[in-house]
Amino acid sequence: MKFLSAIENTLAKVETGLIVLFLGTMVILSFVQVILRDMFSLGFLWADPLLRYMVVWVGFLGAVLATKEEKHLGIEFLNRFLAPRTLHLVKTLVEGFAAVVAFLLTQAAFQFLLEGILEGEKDLFDLPKRLYFAIIPVGFGLISLHFCLRTIRHFSNFLRKQERPEIQAPSSLL
Repeated sequence: MKFLSAIENTLAKVETGLIVLFLGTMVILSFVQVILRDMFSLGFLWADPLLRYMVVWVGFLGAVLATKEEKHLGIEFLNRFLAPRTLHLVKTLVEGFAAVVAFLLTQAAFQFLLEGILEGEKDLFDLPKRLYFAIIPVGFGLISLHFCLRTIRHFSNFLRKQERPEIQAPSSLL
């Protein structure tokens, strides 16, 4: 279990680092754009499209972190009414189902990436547009991975007859 937790925590640190990098870049770039427009009637043509793409990346990475921290949608009232061992079994089934759904969304997003965005389509930086939208299948894939890791943890706790599911305190990821 410690190995799975180490994998999940390492992933979370990378995801958090990317969010911090993107958000910092977005704030600075937006500020520079406002100053350039208001004071000099100038601006970077590429900044606004880049900021839009970065918002999508930050949104998906935030959803991935919410999944890791178990801050996604959940049914918490079961914690009060079910026996501890039954609760582990229910959480195993729910997390497993969520992992399958996220995996299917990963496949659909990957298919969209391949079929919905033309292969030669480029942006202002002469980069493929698929690069910007790659976060959709990657994000759903990471969400699926986090659900899989938690499914394994809950099933292991069910087999070991652990009393209560451990509630993860929000960790300091940086």
